[in-house]
Order: sequence, then C-alpha cells, then structure tokens
Amino acid sequence: MYLYLFDSFLAKRKYKKILDRIETRITDLEISGRIIKLTILESIPDLIKEATKKGVKTVVAVGNDKTFCQAASALANSETVLGFIPIGEGNKISEILDIPKEELACEVISARLIENLDLGKINHHFFISSVEIKTNKVILESDNFKIHPSSEINKIYISNLNYIFNKISNPKDGLLEIILEKESWGLFPFFGFKEKMIDSLFFLKKLGIKSPENKKGVPVVVDNYKILKTPLTVEILPNSLKVIVGKERKF
Repeated sequence: MYLYLFDSFLAKRKYKKILDRIETRITDLEISGRIIKLTILESIPDLIKEATKKGVKTVVAVGNDKTFCQAASALANSETVLGFIPIGEGNKISEILDIPKEELACEVISARLIENLDLGKINHHFFISSVEIKTNKVILESDNFKIHPSSEINKIYISNLNYIFNKISNPKDGLLEIILEKESWGLFPFFGFKEKMIDSLFFLKKLGIKSPENKKGVPVVVDNYKILKTPLTVEILPNSLKVIVGKERKF
C-alpha cells in the first residue's frame, strides 16, 4: 500500500500540470495509492504515524528536500519504505539518491531498489541530511577531545547525507562527517571577496555541542528547517531508514 504526501507548496497553480502528470504515471505503473495534498496546518510526522498504524508499507514524499527530510525523520527505525518525487530546483538529496525530477521519478519508485541508510539523532529528534551551526561560539566534544573553533571558522556542518564543498557524505558508513568551514581571501584578495573552504574534516559516531560557559543556547539548524538550541548531543543510527534509490546513486 502506497501513501503519497504532496507538500503544501505544490498547491500553487504553476504545479498543477506537473502533479497531473505524476498522478497519471503512478496509475500507469500500477503503484497508485492514497494521495494527501497537504495544507500548511497539517503535520507530515502525524500523517505518517497514522498511516503506518494502518499498514502503509511505502510513503512517497512529493516536494523538495525539506519534504523528504520531514518524512525521513518520521520514519526512523520503521519498516516502512520512503520514496521521493522531487519537484523544483535545488534538490541536492535527489541528486545524491539518483532520483530524477517530477514524473520521471515514478520509474524509480516502481523499480523499488531499496537501501538501508543511516540517520542522525540530535537529542530526541532525527535528521537525514545535516546539522548546521552558523557561528564559532560553541564547544565540540567527543570522548577523546574537545574543540573550541577559532575565530576563522564561520560555519560548522554535521553531515550524514549531503553535498558540501563538492564532497558527498556517505549515509551508509555509520559515521557523521564534521566539517569546519572558514573564509579566506584566497589567491586574489584584490577582488574584495572571501573564498569559503574546509578548515577541518573528521568523522565521529557521537558528538556533544554546547555553548561556552555563562553563554545562552546557540541556535542550530537541523535539515534546513528545524531549529534547536545547545546543549545538544548528536549521534549516528546505522541502517535506520529504508529508502528507494536510483541505480546510479552517489554512495
């Protein structure tokens, strides 16, 4: 049994023909199921929880990376399979999974090639893509070391399934990638702009993030849509999500 969740932004008139083609294609491929066209008042996690209780075996997120990430976090440690039909520009995750846009993605759903992917967990929340910290005013801790990022660091990424600095994170290695980004004047400072580059890259299964002593909690962006505040503990949960992927996936 399939459940298709059409994100609320797809209610715009410009997407009508695309959605019509998708609905026609899933019928032709005999992978049709219940379609829910979300409103801004509805919660993807709540709908997925209800659907899995009723025996839905495959949830297909129709929308963008944010749609996919919300569905992924709701299916942590579930036997229900997650599919993705990307619509619009800037969908990095679909590129990594080798899922083409719009109705062409229905062919991938139909082929049903399934991979077990790692999920990240940050306190009591799950994430599939990455965590972003837009400041150096934090302390990173593991069992073996403590890092106080220097003033040159302007962002910190904790990545599981993402595409950062032309590098694809492997969502099947059982590790989180910790990337410290800095800005440099590079080779041509007279042009007046700084170049972003990797200062440090390392791999961990678990990481603590906290604010310096006597400082307020620092905001942390999870999967580019959810904001949490330090202190936080981030860890990897291997093989915690079943996802339909394309044959030429990039991991």
